[in-house]
Amino acid sequence: MPALDLKLRILLVDDENNIRRTLYVSLTDMGHHVVAAASLKEAAEALRAETFDLVLTDFRLGGPTGIDLIRDARRVQREVIIVVMTAFSSIENAVQVTKEGAFDYLPKPFTNAQLNHLLEKVQTFISLKRENEALKSELCRPEYFLGFISPAMQRLEIFVNQVAPTDETVLITGESGTGKTELAKLIHSRSRRANGPFITVSCTTLAESVLESELFGHVRGAFTGAVSEKIGKLELADNGTLFLDEIGDLSLSAQARLLRFLQEKIIERVGGTDEIKVNTRIIAATNHDLQEAVAGKGFREDLYYRLNILESYLVPLRFRKEDIPVLVRRFIKDAATHQGKSNVPVIPGKIMRMLLDYDWPGNIRELKNALERAVILTTAEEVEDTSLPPAILVPKVSETAKGVKLNTLEEMERDHIIAVLESEQNLEKAAEILGITSVTLWRKRKQYGIP
Repeated sequence: MPALDLKLRILLVDDENNIRRTLYVSLTDMGHHVVAAASLKEAAEALRAETFDLVLTDFRLGGPTGIDLIRDARRVQREVIIVVMTAFSSIENAVQVTKEGAFDYLPKPFTNAQLNHLLEKVQTFISLKRENEALKSELCRPEYFLGFISPAMQRLEIFVNQVAPTDETVLITGESGTGKTELAKLIHSRSRRANGPFITVSCTTLAESVLESELFGHVRGAFTGAVSEKIGKLELADNGTLFLDEIGDLSLSAQARLLRFLQEKIIERVGGTDEIKVNTRIIAATNHDLQEAVAGKGFREDLYYRLNILESYLVPLRFRKEDIPVLVRRFIKDAATHQGKSNVPVIPGKIMRMLLDYDWPGNIRELKNALERAVILTTAEEVEDTSLPPAILVPKVSETAKGVKLNTLEEMERDHIIAVLESEQNLEKAAEILGITSVTLWRKRKQYGIP
């Protein structure tokens, strides 16, 4: 969770002296930097003089209203968060200020607890926004999937360019370590939501009892320990992207809630009844076969088909070894920079052949870690075999004493499918020769990265 002790720069606007002074003292006692203004004119001058995180303004400001201030503030400081206070609480006013771009609405009179809750929401929003900006600058590197020469990755580049500009849900499948999280970031970075938040929820690491609250939020008193209202990640990712990693681990109850959101773009916090409209794009990922989970009643069939509008399968590294040299050059340079080494170690031909011969069951993640280790342990100008992980150095069981490499069952199946497809262009006939259905052939081609 983002830290809630973030000190805010607040512009406080209220034409009633007593209220303005009381709020000024309360906010400064909390450690926030506060500038007070008694009119729209004073507020406009303050906005031009310094930058604020939050504008906390009364709805009634003599002649002008908080809406006038919202419009003025947006012209000067586009990203500033605006919250409107008013004793004239009504749905009409709430709708008005929301349409004009207010972050929230606080009816007078309000308690200290309500004010604190509001500030926590603002702090959480700002912290997540800063984390998102850091992610985009440090981790969401567009080049992560560029420069590959395998047909599978070239098709992926076309896929990303086609789906990124849309708002449709994307399902990313593939083995662990193939880069599903990085692909989700890449899609977000090329979308119209690129300036919005990118928030990740790992469905595996969260207990079932807290996962729904993490996603949808909860109201105060919803369960034991729910001492205050909480905004869920779906709501925090409004106008951005929520990445659900390992979605197959969602409980059936959370699946039902997620399905409703995907269909209606509406959520209800746990324990609440208010419907909240949210504009969040979902990108989900899994390394499990969701079709098998559907058959076993562990995953909702309707949710699977709703998620599977645009699926991208990341081919394992062992089936696109022509991309390994590209990754090696990239990761060895990154590792040297990370370790503070001025010279990037050279990968001699012998080492590259070892890296190409290894099957990389951990995929890209395992390769990256192996090269990080090699850079740390290498003291010469060239990487030595002794700096590689033992798994790469130990001869495979599938190699005979004569040094003849025996293919795995997966490799044999892939080679056989390729041979049949080369001799028979008709896919239905090819499936018949292989003794499988056309659907199974399609899945096998996708699994092995066969064009």
